[in-house]
Amino acid sequence: MATEPVSHVLGRWLADVSLDDVPEVARATATRSMLDCWGVTLAALGQPVVSVVDTYAGKDGTGPASLLGLGRRGTPELAAFVNATLGHALDFYDVSHTQGGHPTVAVLPAALAAAETRKATGKDLLLALCAGIEVTTKIARGVNFTHYDKGWHPTATLGVFGAAAAVAKIYGLDADQCAGVLSLATAMSSGLKSSFGTMAKPMQVGRAAQSGVMCAELVAAGATTNPRAFEETQGFCTVYNGPDSYDLTEFADHLGAPWDLVDPGIAIKLHPCCGGTHAAVDAAITLHDALRPDDTIERIDAYIHPRRFAHLDRPAPDSPLAAKFSLQHTVAIAVAHGEVHIDDFTPTAILADSVVATRDKVHGHPLPPDRLGPEHFAAEVHLTLADGSTRQARMERPRGRTPETALTDDDIRRKFTSCTRDVLSATDQDRVADLVATIVELSDVDELAGILRGSTDQPRDR
Repeated sequence: MATEPVSHVLGRWLADVSLDDVPEVARATATRSMLDCWGVTLAALGQPVVSVVDTYAGKDGTGPASLLGLGRRGTPELAAFVNATLGHALDFYDVSHTQGGHPTVAVLPAALAAAETRKATGKDLLLALCAGIEVTTKIARGVNFTHYDKGWHPTATLGVFGAAAAVAKIYGLDADQCAGVLSLATAMSSGLKSSFGTMAKPMQVGRAAQSGVMCAELVAAGATTNPRAFEETQGFCTVYNGPDSYDLTEFADHLGAPWDLVDPGIAIKLHPCCGGTHAAVDAAITLHDALRPDDTIERIDAYIHPRRFAHLDRPAPDSPLAAKFSLQHTVAIAVAHGEVHIDDFTPTAILADSVVATRDKVHGHPLPPDRLGPEHFAAEVHLTLADGSTRQARMERPRGRTPETALTDDDIRRKFTSCTRDVLSATDQDRVADLVATIVELSDVDELAGILRGSTDQPRDR
């Protein structure tokens, strides 16, 4: 007797799940990620990719969904694309070890667009975000890290399932329709790590969010799908991962038990660059803080896991986007200044003489097998000083990766304020933070979306 299609199990859970099923810890984590994601979205308004998507979006402002920071509206598909692209542009959001990517940035833009379209409540939005992240991460459990290592970009390829689930939940689709939405999303999944360092990277996440909306809209209109689109020989799992390199039981056997938002949880970035650099950045900051005024650095050696080194070994990044994926650039900034800011990734900043001089001293290496540690996050930075002495620092995980080092609500609020200082007034910053903190009390999302949407005469350049 044939087993039940995975899409049916996922679809039934998605249709039935309620906010009462979501633990308080998961709700709190999702709420922090919500504020953080919107902050980094607005912080990206000065990035070159904005003019590209702004032009693509057109100027008519037709539709129910907000284009954040652009002062107008569009269709839900367009808003999801634009907002997710902007949200991903700075590489400065939350991180899921399970997904091997960033769960909120594909799910939340789709959910917000759907919520505005259907006049949904704050509870609806929060539930959609939690459910979307759960679907994304449970599918990720079944395919990673083979999926990641093959070169797929999980924020996009797996994020589309979370985006589709979130919209299906807000639209109130039944179990069969939810199954169809997730099956259809297998046909929409795309995104390659070869895009890293280019505008294609945030755009493929934008496409994931957009496709999530499209899948729900199409199935609601009557689109048919293959219920075994995940498990068939030429289905998603085998085509994207290869034969015998996935575990379908991980997709569905542990939905909400535990919620991935609880265990292992998700982390929020402190540094505006690829998460793969963060442990090395934290180690470099530790070394910077211990330097004496008369210390002169001759050489810097940075070691990270080979899986991450493969796409972060960029000794001479030629664009701000490439610099965010450069182990050498991020470690150089951290050693020199003891912190890493958004402004360290402008066209001028990455070519500054002092930055280039320090970056040229950084030599990147994959960690040898005996120093990998129990997980794939460990990093080491070694300094060689002019007097021949050496200093070393090792981080097993970046800050914020464990419950013991998690960022607090105050940390997230400060980051939001920093990210939106050129876009929102202090009054609007406080209002958004307060509305997110009380999201379950909102009868609709209009006021929140309206503040985030803003007006076109607000400053955008950093």
